[in-house]
Amino acid sequence: MRQSLWISLLALGLVVGLTPMSQASIIYTSDPTLSDFTSGLTFGEFIAGPFGEIPAPHTPTVADINAGLRIFGNDSLDPVIVQFANPVSMIRVFSNIDHPEAQYDGYQYAIAGSNDGINYTPLFDVTDVNELVAPFTIKTFSGTGPLTVNNVLTPGAGPSGTVGYIADFSFSQSYSFYKFTESTLASNQNNVEPEFSAVGTPVPEPSSLLLFAGSLALLAARGRKLLAR
Repeated sequence: MRQSLWISLLALGLVVGLTPMSQASIIYTSDPTLSDFTSGLTFGEFIAGPFGEIPAPHTPTVADINAGLRIFGNDSLDPVIVQFANPVSMIRVFSNIDHPEAQYDGYQYAIAGSNDGINYTPLFDVTDVNELVAPFTIKTFSGTGPLTVNNVLTPGAGPSGTVGYIADFSFSQSYSFYKFTESTLASNQNNVEPEFSAVGTPVPEPSSLLLFAGSLALLAARGRKLLAR
């Protein structure tokens, strides 16, 4: 099921790339099972990010995520940077949440992408959420919003926070480096230390890619049905 979900999200990513993205396009789920999100991924290496239980350089493992271990930076001075061996356009972000009651914590980061590790293109930034109490959904953002957000806590519960608000992104260009700094929402609420347990990318098999190429509309519909279950 999870592989089929990734195929569907790939299709949704292309659909989103062809049409304007809005907060209404984001699919929210409430799956408490962490293993549903960790299978079928390759995890990028944290090459920058000086704080937490898994400071850079470190490549997270499923065991790290299950244990709720985290890395975090400080404002734009000490960003968290993830590097993949090859450029990728789809990423899954495993946030580490230590203030689940706070509006900013599920959406504590802005994302920028690069292929040289020097020049970065802004990709995503949350500016506001809809609710006053959890679970929170995105009200306004700049750039490319997530396809899905599992906006609940998903233990691994770690020494300082719990994995949650796992989000899937599909960008129009592939990047080898992804930089994470505080979101505008988090900055406005005086939190400039976005925290993560991992950032991964799917590994579709050739047969999956053929299925994916067959019918974008059908796969997009399947994605919505799968996520609603």
